[in-house]
Amino acid sequence: MHNKIKLLTAVAITLASADIFAAQQTLVGTFQTIKAVTLSETTPLALVGLNLPSGSACDLTASADGTGTNYLGDQAMRIGNTATANALGTAVTTMAGTGCLVSTGAGAAFGLYEIDGAAGATVNITIVNGSNADLTLVPSGCAAFYNAGPNLDTCVAVSQAAGSVPIRLAGPTDTGTLGEGTPIAGKSLIALGGLATAARTLTAGTPYTVDFTINVAY
Repeated sequence: MHNKIKLLTAVAITLASADIFAAQQTLVGTFQTIKAVTLSETTPLALVGLNLPSGSACDLTASADGTGTNYLGDQAMRIGNTATANALGTAVTTMAGTGCLVSTGAGAAFGLYEIDGAAGATVNITIVNGSNADLTLVPSGCAAFYNAGPNLDTCVAVSQAAGSVPIRLAGPTDTGTLGEGTPIAGKSLIALGGLATAARTLTAGTPYTVDFTINVAY
């Protein structure tokens, strides 16, 4: 009996060392990339009428909610909204503010920027104010947000103060059926006005520019 136990133990050790119960298999992971997101300028932001002394301010207010007279309109923003929405909007060129020389600024225009990415994807928009030795600029306005169905799209507020704002790009199921704008799959629009302030005494009859940033990322 003593010898039999020793034999069984030896067999068990041999089986373990042969590794006959191990398995190995090569597996495949599949990944689908999406279209890179891009941003292009359709209409540059233009502010006019700023007075010359340092501290003078001029504001072209853009809607932060897709309503009112300071809104480009659902058709221009390609938003399918509701029957009572501001479909046509208003051609806004009214400037206001301390040190703004004119009530109607000829040539003033909202900045309009198109986002192009994957249809139905969510992107995050961040606005960064601009400044240089001549001017400071605080851009603000709204971006088209699509709801994955007919109508009921919105224009949501974007600005540096708003932080990172998520918006959904239009997808194949987004439509406007009430005479408003027509969504385009994979796209959204941002409309911006802005508050410009003279950082120093400016020179009459001189064009000034200031850079600002729009960041868009998945």
